[in-house]
Amino acid sequence: MNRDALRKVVQKYLYNNHLKIPELVKLTGISDRTIRRFLNTKEGISKTILQKLNYVCAQVRFAVVGFRSGKVYFQGKDHADCSRWINDQSSHKNTSHEYGKVVLNIKEPLVIKKLPTES
Repeated sequence: MNRDALRKVVQKYLYNNHLKIPELVKLTGISDRTIRRFLNTKEGISKTILQKLNYVCAQVRFAVVGFRSGKVYFQGKDHADCSRWINDQSSHKNTSHEYGKVVLNIKEPLVIKKLPTES
């Protein structure tokens, strides 16, 4: 996820959960100054800090991964989201609403993995 998209996600997370920056500091373990610098300026922020913010705000916990290739096809908050995505991708009829579906490699089994937590 790029920096500008993550900034929008963090701002939306703060707004939707009625949080202020000090409360986000407690959730992420990142300093107050760093979060303010991330939200207000375009100064460089380390990749680990961006990953921590993404983990807390986006709340992506599970991923659908190709067993052999390791390619991530989908990420979701719950295991059920990933299962639903896999079921939605299987096409039974050739209808017009299936136009935007991802073509899955049937030869490659898919695995739903729990993503590691940031410490």
